[in-house]
Amino acid sequence: MSIISTQCAAVFLRRGASSIIGIRPAITAVHFFSSSASIFTEAASSAADSSKLPSPTPSPVLPIIPIPSHNSHKVCTPSDAVSLISAGDTICVSGFVGQGSPDLILKALSDRYEQECQNGVKGGVVDLTVLFGGGPGDWQSRGLNYLARIQCTDQIGADPRNPLIKRAIGGHFGQVPMLGDLATSNRIEAWTLPMGSISRMIRAQGTHSPGHITTVGLGTYVDPTPGVGTGGAANQLALDSPLNQELVTKLSIMGSDYLMYKALPIQVAIIRATTADSSGNLSFEHESLLCDQKNIAMAARNSGGVVLAQVKRLCAVGSLPSRSVGVPGAMVDCVCVVDEEDHDVFHRMSYTKRHDPVLCGEIKSPSDEVPKMPLDERKVIARRASFALKPGKVVNLGIGLPEGVASVAGEEGQLPFITLTTEPGVFGGLPASCQEFGPAVNADALVEMNQMFDYYDGGGLDMCFLGAAQISPQGDVNVSRMSQKKLIGPGGFINISQCTRNISFLCTFTAKGLSVNIDGDKGNLSIATEGKVKKFVNKVFETTFAGDEAVRRGQRVYYVTERAVFRRTANHRTIELMEIAPGIDLQRDILDQMEFDPIISPELKVMDRRIFRHEKMNMQLFGSLRDRVTYHSDEHIVFIDLFGISLASKEEIDSIRENLDSLLKPITKERGPVDAIISYENFDVRTGLEESYAEALEKIKHHYKSVRRYSGKAFRCAKLKSMAGMKSWDMTGLFDEFDENKNGLISREELRRGMREAFGIRLKQSELDSLCEGDINRGNFPDVIQECLAKCG
Repeated sequence: MSIISTQCAAVFLRRGASSIIGIRPAITAVHFFSSSASIFTEAASSAADSSKLPSPTPSPVLPIIPIPSHNSHKVCTPSDAVSLISAGDTICVSGFVGQGSPDLILKALSDRYEQECQNGVKGGVVDLTVLFGGGPGDWQSRGLNYLARIQCTDQIGADPRNPLIKRAIGGHFGQVPMLGDLATSNRIEAWTLPMGSISRMIRAQGTHSPGHITTVGLGTYVDPTPGVGTGGAANQLALDSPLNQELVTKLSIMGSDYLMYKALPIQVAIIRATTADSSGNLSFEHESLLCDQKNIAMAARNSGGVVLAQVKRLCAVGSLPSRSVGVPGAMVDCVCVVDEEDHDVFHRMSYTKRHDPVLCGEIKSPSDEVPKMPLDERKVIARRASFALKPGKVVNLGIGLPEGVASVAGEEGQLPFITLTTEPGVFGGLPASCQEFGPAVNADALVEMNQMFDYYDGGGLDMCFLGAAQISPQGDVNVSRMSQKKLIGPGGFINISQCTRNISFLCTFTAKGLSVNIDGDKGNLSIATEGKVKKFVNKVFETTFAGDEAVRRGQRVYYVTERAVFRRTANHRTIELMEIAPGIDLQRDILDQMEFDPIISPELKVMDRRIFRHEKMNMQLFGSLRDRVTYHSDEHIVFIDLFGISLASKEEIDSIRENLDSLLKPITKERGPVDAIISYENFDVRTGLEESYAEALEKIKHHYKSVRRYSGKAFRCAKLKSMAGMKSWDMTGLFDEFDENKNGLISREELRRGMREAFGIRLKQSELDSLCEGDINRGNFPDVIQECLAKCG
């Protein structure tokens, strides 16, 4: 018997074959060497005829034949690997959008099913459950589409009573239209769930936890509450399935609502890596993303299942550095190596690129210039949205229109001062776009997808820019499904939109035929041809984002279009029109193009004309130095924020020295030298000017009693803790800011939102409970705020 067959047979035994055959493993091993070709047939026939067999007689004592060490190697053919998949198994597949799909194994599984259908095999590889996050596929026929193509086309007359796929649970079906067609035609059970929740469902199965518990999904179509959502069920088969009652359940824990996404046993993991040794150790140096391969493998192994890995090359045992191993060989059962001549078909980095060392993080590109957008409605929307960008913030950009924010930020010189991220695990750099979405050019770091969603769900993002297909009066947003005939799914949208403090939804005002005229000289906009489809509708087809839930969470939500800007606040249950583009008629171009009447702000403004001009907007990202110096008289401390300042000449050094001297002189003249806390994050002095800068510091050092240096959030925390000890604030003005409904009292939700907006502090329910028992009035407001800053700053 070959090494390949031995390995697969050994895995077959581990999954329970020895108990079916009724013989000892030691004897079975000998039989594999002598008659391996018939072992699976014998196993099946023995199981089928077991009721007719007489009582077993004692087996003859056979000599124990040691298996040569090289036979433990795990390299096998794809057909051998997929022979380990049984009817009714749950298979979990790695990959994200167009990146990293294990196509060789997926095609082998499809081929096996096709052969079994042609040969009339009953009870073969049927009724599989397919679990996935990013829906790896090429929008046509590859990726997970391989598994759906036979059921979709019926080319070989597959028995609909014995389908390859029984159900699919995924985060995004957009790239796998064949699988989506099976769902929309009600031929398989289908659920679309938040991708971050699926990622942690898989992780939970690896630890035998009951599931992933989170607030993500509350108020959306995923919420199983009657009248709110369907628990993610995408068709009638799923709604009628017993699984729908337990896949997503609502829990009450310590008085708060949560959703639990059930952990599912995984019998087969199908993952992809770059390099393997014959012991199964895997590395990922040519993969653009880490798509939870390790967690998928762990979940399958700890479920008693098998792990099938596809790689592009094989190396000697022990030659992979231990720190390079992403999945240990102990978790892997079979390794399928794609032949060099087949890399273009089955193991490209993505469906559009064979290999890109920049996107894989092997090298940095010498040019990270962002292409400049033409002045059209897409750029107008991106420009207006970019007004929300702040230095030092962590940002997520959705696919499509939001990608333009990166282009505008690059053109305006903002890009070096913000950190862009993508949900599959990328920090920094410039995210790739369109079918390459996921990795980034010149990324700073790459983590696993489940880790990135931990960061997102915990509030790590400062702001996000996402697309919108439909918007309701309450500010609900739909991006996941536009009709019964096409299934898309939310991807990471629900995780991102429900867990980020500042949200901007970007879309054109109408769709299907919209054409605009932009006067780049005067800065005006006019509508040449109105779109046939309205985006602002009475009711969204599917609620992917809930406006009421956003208000409850204290989020700041804006809706940015080429001609108007809206927001949703606690003041109104209907979105409020805040800005209108110059040249746009309020009635004709806005109100008549909506299915409902928005609240019109009494302070309705005209959008900044710079947005519509040819030249750069020249946005002031950092403000003046005066705005960056804060003095706390109670403690005689001065805070100086030098974030992002780059000094390129002696004149610039002298200017900042003179400005600081003029700001500090009145303070120190009256009360003496101050304690200074200075942020130097992203501060830079050009090479050759170090001595000039040192001389400038020497001239103003008499103002300082002591100097402490912080960066980022550490600087903000130090500032807030000092503020907690201050006595003279404009408490009246601050109270008015917190009191959104102007009733003279501040509710817990108003306190939660106010602390987030004014100080960037996210109060937990337990902290709210300890801070106040009821509404807050003007009398106890200062004490509550100072306690908040002291405890939570």
